[in-house]
Amino acid sequence: MDQVVDPTKRRVGIEFRKCIARWQRDGLLARFLSGEHILDIGFKGGDPEAVPVTPSAIGIGLDYPGYDGRTLPFEDESQDAIFASAVLEHISDYKQALREWYRVTKIGGHIIIFVPNRYLYEQRPDLPGRWNGDHRRFYTPAALLRELEEALPVNGFRIRHLLDADEGFDYGAPMGSWPRGVYQIEAVAERIAIPSYTPHMVYPPHVQNLIAQYDRMIFDFIRSVAAGTSTQEGFMTIMGKPRYFTPWHRLEEQFIYNPPPDRGLSREQLRTIVQPILDLLDVDVAAYIKTYRDLAKHPNPAVHWRRHGYYEGRTGSVFEVESGSMPEAAEKPAA
Repeated sequence: MDQVVDPTKRRVGIEFRKCIARWQRDGLLARFLSGEHILDIGFKGGDPEAVPVTPSAIGIGLDYPGYDGRTLPFEDESQDAIFASAVLEHISDYKQALREWYRVTKIGGHIIIFVPNRYLYEQRPDLPGRWNGDHRRFYTPAALLRELEEALPVNGFRIRHLLDADEGFDYGAPMGSWPRGVYQIEAVAERIAIPSYTPHMVYPPHVQNLIAQYDRMIFDFIRSVAAGTSTQEGFMTIMGKPRYFTPWHRLEEQFIYNPPPDRGLSREQLRTIVQPILDLLDVDVAAYIKTYRDLAKHPNPAVHWRRHGYYEGRTGSVFEVESGSMPEAAEKPAA
């Protein structure tokens, strides 16, 4: 079987089998899977007769010698590509897995990941999965990219391919019926040499810890306002007068896109809670104008930030923390 010349005839894993003809047609096989050193993680994928993704690839399962399910028995930067189809959603410690795949990938090599789309395959708001109770997380393209960004070194990779694949998917099928067609999110990350300027783009650990602490307190406070147990006026009592406020996109992620079941807010509800808090915060107008020169002639840059700039992601230097000299947050939790 391994001698078949046409790659589309290989009995690869079940999910990639649906996509391999397109990958050959679009040149993705040649671009990302032409190397001699490839690891196909979890290659059987529910088919005991499946073979690795290319003739030269090594199929990695839990029975592979020296593999304990966490650490790959291969040298650093030894592989041209890591291929993982229908694998990542089964791994609890995704950061460990992604970092290990990254470790063994060469500079210029690729990490190729396929995961099911939550809206096409799972068709449920939260775990457990409808069709596979072993799934640990549900995925959208943004969720997959977020995990890559969380796990891999800053500026250490580039996304070379991202597709929400749905060819042949039956959108007319009733809820609860087995999904037909392709329902995969596919991403390819290329490992690159980390540029020398990268450390200047990342907050040092003590600042990251402060930001995480503030985020948790702000999240808790917003929840308490939404539940009616606090009012926005109590924000300064609990938080002091911070130079940092959680960016709007992270509040959206926390309360709109990925909240616990039955605890989500609409965008209008979230803005109604946040706006009075923004009105209480000081704005470093000089820093704001310096960062966003288009506002130099604005009659009131502070009002602009509170009403528009914050929601546009215009944080810039307004609450940016460079030295970690943020005022200490009050120790009592948000009520």
